Amino acid sequence: MGEQGATAAEAVALEVRLPDAAARARAQACGRKPMAEVTLTLDSGDERQIVVPVRVGRVLDEAGIAFPCPVDDAFDAIHALEGRVCFAMITEILSRRDHAVDELRRKLLSYGFRTEEIEPAIARAQSHRFVDDSRFAGYFIEERLRRGWGRRRIEAELVRKGVDLEAVPGYPERYFSEEDDLARARAALERKTVPSERAFEKLVRFLVTRGFSYGIASDAVRDRLGNH
Repeated sequence: MGEQGATAAEAVALEVRLPDAAARARAQACGRKPMAEVTLTLDSGDERQIVVPVRVGRVLDEAGIAFPCPVDDAFDAIHALEGRVCFAMITEILSRRDHAVDELRRKLLSYGFRTEEIEPAIARAQSHRFVDDSRFAGYFIEERLRRGWGRRRIEAELVRKGVDLEAVPGYPERYFSEEDDLARARAALERKTVPSERAFEKLVRFLVTRGFSYGIASDAVRDRLGNH
């Protein structure tokens, strides 16, 4: 959220313009979320414009600000509101599913929240243990293991979500062993039809794409073909 030319002048009015269909289409074409435009009118007749996430704009339009007030106070009130809305959005996002911290941060940025509001809101959520990377990693790993994913695919996805694997207690011994990986690879092959041609190559490739190492995949395929 940007602001321009804040002075000691008094703000006397505020107008919130929510994005119309055309603005939403332009934002979508640029791969970003639409924003609400806020105009502060000063006692001098000048105007100051800022943009805020749409949800902040809706709340601001309903709640407003007590005028007249110094321009700096008006901007401070808008920033404080954005921080409260940001935290409320964190709780809403987490109510649907758990998130890694960096994943949550990127999502909030995509909605147009500023880093200055995101970081305190995330810190507050962490202090309440609403968000915790170690807990998230544990749940994520266990759920993906039930789906039959291999270790490499799980690790790649956690890294993509911004999880520092070295900071996860007990990682990797707590979650992975070669014996368990081999058992999951064998289980995945039990549901797979053996190809009539180049069976070894194709089945190994299948397991590798699921995140199993080449060594685990080849051992599991040899077992499968030996029993075929």
